Amino acid sequence: MDYGAFTDWMFNLERFGIKLGLDNISEFLGRIGNPHLDFRSVHVTGTNGKGSVCAFVSEILRKHGMKVGLYTSPHLVDLRERIRIGGREISKNDVLRLGLELRNVADAMAEEDAEKQLTFFEFTTGLAFKYFSEKRADIVVAEVGMGGRLDATNVLVPEVAAITRIGLEHTNYLGNTIQEIAREKAGIAKTGVTLVTCERKPEALGVIAAACDKKDAPMKVIGKDFAVANVRQTLDGTKFDYSGARSLRDLRTHLLGSYQAENAATAIAVVEQLARRGILVTDEDVRRGLLSARWPGRLDVVSRDPLVIFDGSHNPDGVSTTIGVLRSLGVTPLTFVLGCMDDKDARGIVRALAPHAERVISTQARYKRALPAEKLDTIVAEEFMGPRTRRDISEEAFVSAVEGIRGKGVCVIGSLYLVGEAIQWWDSRKSASHKV
Repeated sequence: MDYGAFTDWMFNLERFGIKLGLDNISEFLGRIGNPHLDFRSVHVTGTNGKGSVCAFVSEILRKHGMKVGLYTSPHLVDLRERIRIGGREISKNDVLRLGLELRNVADAMAEEDAEKQLTFFEFTTGLAFKYFSEKRADIVVAEVGMGGRLDATNVLVPEVAAITRIGLEHTNYLGNTIQEIAREKAGIAKTGVTLVTCERKPEALGVIAAACDKKDAPMKVIGKDFAVANVRQTLDGTKFDYSGARSLRDLRTHLLGSYQAENAATAIAVVEQLARRGILVTDEDVRRGLLSARWPGRLDVVSRDPLVIFDGSHNPDGVSTTIGVLRSLGVTPLTFVLGCMDDKDARGIVRALAPHAERVISTQARYKRALPAEKLDTIVAEEFMGPRTRRDISEEAFVSAVEGIRGKGVCVIGSLYLVGEAIQWWDSRKSASHKV
């Protein structure tokens, strides 16, 4: 079996859906030697910004000289993006070698009891933790897949935990209110482990504080224990000042958007708490880590002329935040290439971007959970009075947008799966132009 065939088997596990709970992942990890006990960790959840915080923490710790594992989801182009050490993706050989070994364990569990059938995310989490153990990572920065309390990553007992901004998402699993979702996110709180948050909504903060109190977990909150000021943003990135256990002026990241200042500040607050655990990160480590951090597909300016932006925001809160940044940079109205998953609030997303659109092109990613372009176009027609187009094939939508730009540029938005396809299309387009 080669890498492609094995990852096809892994993706086929998605047919078992999402099963929130720790019993199966705990047994799986136990059968493979409890690899999650072999490394230190930082655990991050939230609705928007958790991936960026993971990227920032990982890079700061790398600049400090640590061997850092990074586990995130979803991937944009290749499964291997989810599992990294030292900034490098796991190799295809390691996925295949470790994966085949772990598949035998997973199959044995399922044969014993159908209720023990692992999901895609559970198997991938076990694979990641086994890899980090085998490679002797000093510390692992792990992003929650969904929620927190019952997510497979919640077997970790981290050095520090973090919760980013909370919004309505996965309501069929996590609850229908901010408070209910915050309760699931706050489930990553562990006894005696400091929890850092950049959440500001009182209704969410109250829930997080209650969870921390119950676990006797110290809580560090933006605006109280750490803060950002003097935020400046351009298409080149974001600059800001930070105050917390240390004060730093004129910090810079290539990640675009004023909210990235808060994500970066959350990461700094996390590494400041790591000092209590003997990891003494310097100011220079922080500066260099923020500057080297990359998080593709999130307000990602891939071209200036013409202006082309890829953004994986996939809920109304995230899209509204993106629109706010684009407006402040003076680059609206735009042509939006829009695609959504069928479990997302597509109407809320359309309403968020419609006032700032010159044209909307509805399309769909090549993924089974993608909302059909026809249904999305119907929603667009009801919420947007301007020019609109439907393209059932995503590549045709990208071509139509870039070669017929209306407004000040193009923004592909609404789904990380769609952005992943846009990245592949854009890279192949650049490669073809270089050969001419």
